[in-house]
Amino acid sequence: MVLAILSGLSLAIYIYQTQDTEMRDNLTTYAKTIEQSIDWRALNIALEQGPTPDKINPDDLNEIKMQMRNACKANPKCHFIYLVYGEDNGQAQQVKFLLDASDQPASEISQMGEVFYDASEMLRSAIKTQKPYVEGPVTDHWGTWVSSLVPVTTTLNAKHFVMLGVDVGIAGWKQHVMQKVAVPIAVSLLFVVMLLGLIYQNANKEWRLKQLTSSSSELAQMASIDLMTGLPNRNILGDRMMQAFKMADRAESLVAVLYVDLDYFKEINDGYGHAVGDQLLKRAADRLASLMREEDTIARVGGDEFIILLTDVSTNTQALVVAQKIVDGMKVPFNVVDKALQLGASVGVAIYPTQERRPNHLIHFADIAMYYAKRQGRGRYSLYDESMEKIFYKNE
Repeated sequence: MVLAILSGLSLAIYIYQTQDTEMRDNLTTYAKTIEQSIDWRALNIALEQGPTPDKINPDDLNEIKMQMRNACKANPKCHFIYLVYGEDNGQAQQVKFLLDASDQPASEISQMGEVFYDASEMLRSAIKTQKPYVEGPVTDHWGTWVSSLVPVTTTLNAKHFVMLGVDVGIAGWKQHVMQKVAVPIAVSLLFVVMLLGLIYQNANKEWRLKQLTSSSSELAQMASIDLMTGLPNRNILGDRMMQAFKMADRAESLVAVLYVDLDYFKEINDGYGHAVGDQLLKRAADRLASLMREEDTIARVGGDEFIILLTDVSTNTQALVVAQKIVDGMKVPFNVVDKALQLGASVGVAIYPTQERRPNHLIHFADIAMYYAKRQGRGRYSLYDESMEKIFYKNE
């Protein structure tokens, strides 16, 4: 509601200013029409002959005076019509009257050369810039009126620049503007209120939808991400493997599956407690990630077991080099709660498509190879071989 009120007020101010500007432009157009209807040749000749405009013989301007007076009489609201010019007296610019053609009592008529003491700074500026200017409304004993001054175009490049002033009576200027503004404001305010209602309804719907989407996203994330380490879990690993296999088939390359089991983790977890074990598990996951390329996938598939998917592999040797890198990297102690804890890693390696094409079977082969590496003394890697099957199932 506050926004609606502020919007309505802003709109009201804008419309008011627009209407006010339009009325002022109309007065300027009216004054220009009078200026263009007058024959200024006598004025130009008189200005060229005298050193200053106030030295002109008034009789030379009688014809222009009559033209100006007749133009003013054509509009009942025209009260005064006159010519002014600027003069620098050495201290500040003065505005002086050149000719007052108003059909008013002699006491109200300004004389040639009379200083216009009430001239505003904006009027002085208009004379300097030779631009049209509208001033008012002003209220005095004559009523409420507005002054519109425009350049006498024939004097723009002449020796003396002169402006034509027309004072027009405007009774109830502000009320007149407000009458034009009232209906648009009322309609606009109604529209703003209705629009705010729609915005509120849409915002409420969007908020509810966002809540549902957020909940769905969180559920989807929980289904695909291991909450302990932030790594992908077994659910998303299958999709990654199928994508990697398709890319390998197109590129005629290999994909390596590395099954990583953390050595001595169970002993540390039992000895120091689950809180330390959880911290150690997170550090181990971070270190594994630091040893891999950005395009490789690392998934946690068990308590202390991880599967790493290496794509774009050229040879078995390339995969075994990475496996040795993991073994060496996991030997470096982990600093957890001011304790240097020693882990290790046993790694089993299986290769797509030379050893198996089915994802689950490939993971199984890598698991067998990892188990074989553990049997060989931990802290090492093994590449899957069929002969390992007998040892695995014998111990199962």
